[in-house]
Amino acid sequence: MDHMGEGKCPFGFGNTDTQSEYSHSAVPQAMSRDKLPELLKDPVAGGEGGLRTGRCLCGKVSFKIRTPVEKVFANHDATSRRWTGGVSMTMMVRATNTSFHGWGNIVQYPSSDRERQCFCRLCGTSLFVRHVQPEAMDGMISLSAGCLDAAEGLTLAAETYIDAKPAFYTFEGERRGLTEAEVEAMYAPRTAAE
Repeated sequence: MDHMGEGKCPFGFGNTDTQSEYSHSAVPQAMSRDKLPELLKDPVAGGEGGLRTGRCLCGKVSFKIRTPVEKVFANHDATSRRWTGGVSMTMMVRATNTSFHGWGNIVQYPSSDRERQCFCRLCGTSLFVRHVQPEAMDGMISLSAGCLDAAEGLTLAAETYIDAKPAFYTFEGERRGLTEAEVEAMYAPRTAAE
């Protein structure tokens, strides 16, 4: 599968293989450069430039976030739990505010019409979710907080799909909890009156 080799974009930009449900190019071909991360030739060192950095388990994919990020979201929906093997802890960032090395090792799975689960094809690390719908979310990614080199200064800001959370775990402290209905309402198309 040469389409997953080094130099190919995991977001499908410039890649014409859109037939495979599991290929890393299973994204809209109309993807524009203004929704892509910066793609780096060299690996990102931990804490490079004083920025938040991270990597997959094998280290073939590394990244840095070029804007301050402090909020982490705990996602309890079934897709997130299956993808991570437990609660999914993510940070919402714009793709253009990130830089990635090893993009040829990133594979994505279209888990729904609005999300692509992206992971390392070598070690299987859950890296991020790429949001493609609704249009306002296109270009946003939810990075896995567990991939960060350092977690100092992060706070658990909210829990999503709180009504789908299994009973066998609970987080301490108070924070906002969003139900499935509340999350779905955020994805719903807006009317002119809104």
